[in-house]
Amino acid sequence: MADLAHAAILGGHWPPASRLDSVPLAGAEHSPLSRIIHRGLRDAILGGTLQPGQVLRQEELARRFQASRAPLREALNLLEAEGLVVLRPRRGFAVTSLDARELLEILQLRIVMEEHAGYVATLARTAEDIARLRACVAAMDQLPVDRPGEAELGHWYALNRSFHDTLEAASGRRALCQMVSNLRAKVEPYIRLEVSMTKGLHEAQNEHHRLCDAFAAGDAVTVALLSRAHAVHTAQRLIAALHERGVAKDLPLSAVADTGSRPRRRAGSSKELK
Repeated sequence: MADLAHAAILGGHWPPASRLDSVPLAGAEHSPLSRIIHRGLRDAILGGTLQPGQVLRQEELARRFQASRAPLREALNLLEAEGLVVLRPRRGFAVTSLDARELLEILQLRIVMEEHAGYVATLARTAEDIARLRACVAAMDQLPVDRPGEAELGHWYALNRSFHDTLEAASGRRALCQMVSNLRAKVEPYIRLEVSMTKGLHEAQNEHHRLCDAFAAGDAVTVALLSRAHAVHTAQRLIAALHERGVAKDLPLSAVADTGSRPRRRAGSSKELK
């Protein structure tokens, strides 16, 4: 099956591949070098500086980060474990690029995981969690949702990640947060592609407001349902945008929400603040 990133590049929808010397040197002064490289590359992948399918030449990275091969390889192994890069036999590392079946699998997993994460996070939330989530929504409200510019989109992507990370972190479940974050990171470049095509953020921001209100009210059932719907709508917008560009035509919009039977949530799941 055709690789979606390759198809999009052929259609002229990805910007030209960035030079590795544009990757930021991120990280605290006293962090291990491998962690600094890992954060710099991870931010560049999620931020769209490094695009799906782009080759990561270790000699160029070593010059950019002024690093030997040992910390560089450790950083790349961490990114591979997160699913953000792949090691290709005899060709080295490249940014992960998904085909239609892989994209569908990850989108469906994200729907299931975010529904569960929203539920347990709401049950465990504190007043501080509510304040942090409201701050994310307020910051996003300051950005235009109708045809924003590239700089504004960059800010929106970062705030969107912060919104979801903040909500899920309220669960206090590290393994769950890591799994959901990894799934989101794998589809982030494709979500960027969708938003760059449609330039519309109305639906997503309206859903953020509804999620925040239900979270503050302690309505875990509603947060779970809204989290699921939010992930479904994001996935369907992405697939529709790909269809408009003649990509992934064999991936129907209805397929993404077909995640199997779901047990009904018990009513009355609200919980007093800690």
